[in-house]
Amino acid sequence: MENQPTGEQLLIQPNTLVFYIDDSGDEQLNNRQHPIFAFGGVACVGEFHTPIAQSWQTMKAATFPQVAGPLHAKKHMRDRLPEPKRLAVLAAMAPQRLARFGTIITTSTEPLDAVMPVACGTLANRFARVATGLIQLGLWRAPGRVVAVFEHSTRLVRHLERHFTDLAMIVGPYRIPVEGCFMPKAVANPFLEMADFVVNTLGKNVKLQMTQDPIGCTANFQALFRGCRPAACRLYRGGHSDRTPGLRNLALKASQRPCIIPSPVTIISAPI
Repeated sequence: MENQPTGEQLLIQPNTLVFYIDDSGDEQLNNRQHPIFAFGGVACVGEFHTPIAQSWQTMKAATFPQVAGPLHAKKHMRDRLPEPKRLAVLAAMAPQRLARFGTIITTSTEPLDAVMPVACGTLANRFARVATGLIQLGLWRAPGRVVAVFEHSTRLVRHLERHFTDLAMIVGPYRIPVEGCFMPKAVANPFLEMADFVVNTLGKNVKLQMTQDPIGCTANFQALFRGCRPAACRLYRGGHSDRTPGLRNLALKASQRPCIIPSPVTIISAPI
């Protein structure tokens, strides 16, 4: 597999569940102050991609008019972000058809040689939990197609190809393979920008727990994962958090047309 994306297009048919994933921290846990590694992201079914993406792009143009390329959580959505802008970002991620999820690995949860295998396995479990929630809400039907889009990271390519290959989601009676691919940050895909915000929020929340309050939650964490009680957010072996869309009566019409993401992707060599 090439280290740089080659420019293929990702075709998303109706009833395709797509997970967008970004990472944070150091997979070697070398940061002594904050030894964490996190995956975080968002998930959406193909029928709802276009309106959610358009809503995010509208928010981005109005809230960050100076940003011509991709939004970076560390740079553009930092702690001192004015409250109106912070709320605008959160509002753009509020649709109940958009799921948020995350996994956290630290030196207190896993030994160094198990970080990536456990991180990938825990991520697959998160996928299954999110998929189950979407099924319960009538937003996705199993067994449907599942795609995992990772933000391209040269340092993680070999780890993901090694430890994510051959993993599948177990959802009810189904074992569903996950198609994996990489997408570069430079294309400014709305869902990867959301995934960046999610994983950045997870990392900051863990740092808060490690240094100040073991069961504390930041304002952004509470907004993104508002179904979690603070006491349930503490770290534990294979630590993770996820939020599936809340229960609401939705008048949803399933589009029969496929959605094409006109962004270069690199397909992981085999279905995973």
